[in-house]
Amino acid sequence: MLELITAIYGLGCWLLFKKFRLIPINDYTVVTAVLVPIVVYFFGFLLLNMHAPVAKDVRLTAPVTPIIALVQGHVSEVVAEPNQPLKKGDVLLKIDDTLYRSRLEQVQAQLELAKIRLDQATKLAKRNAGTEFDRQGAEAEVERLMAAVDEAEFNLANCTIVAPADGMVTQELVRPGQFVMPMAFSQLMIFVHNEQSWLGSFPQQALQGMENGEAAELAITAAPGHVFSAEVERVVPAMGEGMVAASGQPIKGAYDRAPGRVLVMIKMTDERAADLKLPVGTDAMATIFTTDRHLLNLVRGLIMRIKSWENWIFH
Repeated sequence: MLELITAIYGLGCWLLFKKFRLIPINDYTVVTAVLVPIVVYFFGFLLLNMHAPVAKDVRLTAPVTPIIALVQGHVSEVVAEPNQPLKKGDVLLKIDDTLYRSRLEQVQAQLELAKIRLDQATKLAKRNAGTEFDRQGAEAEVERLMAAVDEAEFNLANCTIVAPADGMVTQELVRPGQFVMPMAFSQLMIFVHNEQSWLGSFPQQALQGMENGEAAELAITAAPGHVFSAEVERVVPAMGEGMVAASGQPIKGAYDRAPGRVLVMIKMTDERAADLKLPVGTDAMATIFTTDRHLLNLVRGLIMRIKSWENWIFH
């Protein structure tokens, strides 16, 4: 963009000084011709960065949940197809539940017997034919077996892994017959939620003017030649550079520390966005209009459209 403006200005100077000779060539006119674009560039880009900041690292993001088995066993069936839409509660895969079903039936039978013994012990205690200690022991056995039934039902239910929300699964490498275990680092597949949002980082100079709901624009690399209207969904109130973790070392200051950038979540409001089929991770450039100065917004909007057309060539 800077190169294009410079070329247009150079062409104008050539027409005024050489072609039509409307301005004489001397020390004053040459110095003025050189200083004018420098001053305009400096103050122009300063105002643009303050009131119409731009982020070149915007990404389409979505939260993901690693799918991990809560019980061990052999995978009997993989139901979900990778990269296909899923609803909350849809079955992803099944683990052989033979042992867990047998365990549930076993503890249920033991519980029924324990309840009968508790009832007998209670009647005997009332007739002074049994001790209170025996009744309390029978009651404790019933409570223990009730907890065992809950655990067995939990294990049996988790033999069927379902979608935690609306979304899709990816990196589905598990296959029937594979033995799985409840380990955090043993992920069966990755679940991608349907909660997509554009996330970009903006310079801190424009932080005071940023508010939720402000107008924005997106130039998406996958849709060259188009600029889409959007709005600020949320200004993230924390930067990674400010996070402090507990350690054995005291906090140290550093003059050469890189300044953090403000993370902003952006939501597309353009009706044309419904026709876009963009995978998570698509990149874009975004600008936020933090002021009502129409001239600055017009200039930034023009720059965004030129950058969008450049996506045909440079990406």
